Amino acid sequence: MTDPRRARYVALFAAESRSLLASARRTLAVWLDAPDDPAPADEIFRVLHTIKGMAASLEFDAITNLSHDTETDLVTVRDAKAPVERSWLATLEATMDALALACDAAVEAEQGEPSPGTDARDEAPESVRIVRVDLARLDALFDDLGGLVTARQELERRAEADSLSPVARAAQAMGRRLNAVQDRILDVRLAPLSEVFERIPPVVRDLARQLGKETKVEVRGDDLEVDRAVLDQIAEPLIHLLRNAVDHGLETPEVRRALGKRAAGTIRVHARRDRDAVVVELSDDGRGIDRQAVAARAVAQGILEKDTDLDDDGLLALLARPGFSTATAISDVSGRGVGLDVVASRLRDLGAALGLTTVLGHGSTFVVRLPTRLGIVRALIASVGEEHYVMPLTHVAEFLPWEPDAVRDLDGRSVIDLRGEPIPIVDLRRLLLYRGAPVPSRRPAFVLEANGQRVALLADALHGQVDAVVQPMDRPRGMPRWITGATVLDNGRPAVMLDLASVV
Repeated sequence: MTDPRRARYVALFAAESRSLLASARRTLAVWLDAPDDPAPADEIFRVLHTIKGMAASLEFDAITNLSHDTETDLVTVRDAKAPVERSWLATLEATMDALALACDAAVEAEQGEPSPGTDARDEAPESVRIVRVDLARLDALFDDLGGLVTARQELERRAEADSLSPVARAAQAMGRRLNAVQDRILDVRLAPLSEVFERIPPVVRDLARQLGKETKVEVRGDDLEVDRAVLDQIAEPLIHLLRNAVDHGLETPEVRRALGKRAAGTIRVHARRDRDAVVVELSDDGRGIDRQAVAARAVAQGILEKDTDLDDDGLLALLARPGFSTATAISDVSGRGVGLDVVASRLRDLGAALGLTTVLGHGSTFVVRLPTRLGIVRALIASVGEEHYVMPLTHVAEFLPWEPDAVRDLDGRSVIDLRGEPIPIVDLRRLLLYRGAPVPSRRPAFVLEANGQRVALLADALHGQVDAVVQPMDRPRGMPRWITGATVLDNGRPAVMLDLASVV
């Protein structure tokens, strides 16, 4: 192989296909024990869908065709909504084995043998002292670190009574060393977005060829790093959004010329850092999303009232609704049950946020806000009534002296003037629909900065700062997008984590 970029794609395909097929085999084992359970069908389908997309981008036709045929059989069985016969599951198991062998064979054929007269030592890179570590071991180490952080905070709280005692000095010294260890462990878990982004151009180009479309791809920010656990799970959601952009967003060259556009559409994947997050914007210059058509479909299905105006948030909520689709036909590219609801769910599980802006006739942009690190964040503790919340400090710009008499109305919104600038006010009580204790006479406020905007957030009380060990949480339907996790404070009280960037 002479193309180093293709060599990297093939290496990524080899690693990801093996991991995905191993997961599918485990899921299949569960299905064999419970043929009445429909959930394994969806999980195996997603594995096949991902492998098919990767294989198609590398022109591994045999793998693409086998994955697609197996998808078709799986859709038929899933839609029948009847217990699956064990003989069919055994056939599926044999097909998964064949798919694994086909993937290995394709990779081996692609890599081939060294060129005649070439010494393998001549091609070996310089030693960079790299050690491969199973992510599960890093996860276990990270969990231990979280326990140490909680214990340190408890020790510091008890040492506050006598800050000059030997115990207090030892607690301070341990805290400094633990902060350094924490930063190093978090850095070890970081990986560049290029591991996912370098797969994007061939995937987009292959899809465009299938659909008779022309496209160019712009990728920026692939040198930014995020937690390995985030990186391992964002490939499928991002590629699904791109497949939709090519299939539903971009017009054919003939249509684009008639509209006065360039024949080749543009897909942009731009990543940028925003304090403690990485924001990935996936945009196209295609037809955009027809809000009226989406609303009409929702009205016909009885999930939206007639004459409702859809803003971007409402449109995204509809498109990400389980079972809701505007597709009129199933294609190899999109549809077939892998919808935007799956994408949104996967991103929420990561603590990521999904946004949408679209202009009819000009294109759409999906904004994915990814946490760069998982698990431990420096946070501000605030309360509403007896309920405590933690919020990352990275978006807190300054604290405000709160004077209710200084509030005024501006275009229907309550604002407060800060050095001549009107700042919109967000009351945590209203945001969280709190109906408990009465409003205190004195309340603290602080300014949040995110997404190029500022708001003043109003709480009932502030309780200092903490290194919050954040745990993911199961999200019941209807939970607001700004609730991203939970933690336990050093006094043993639980607290919910709020994503302040989603509030602004």
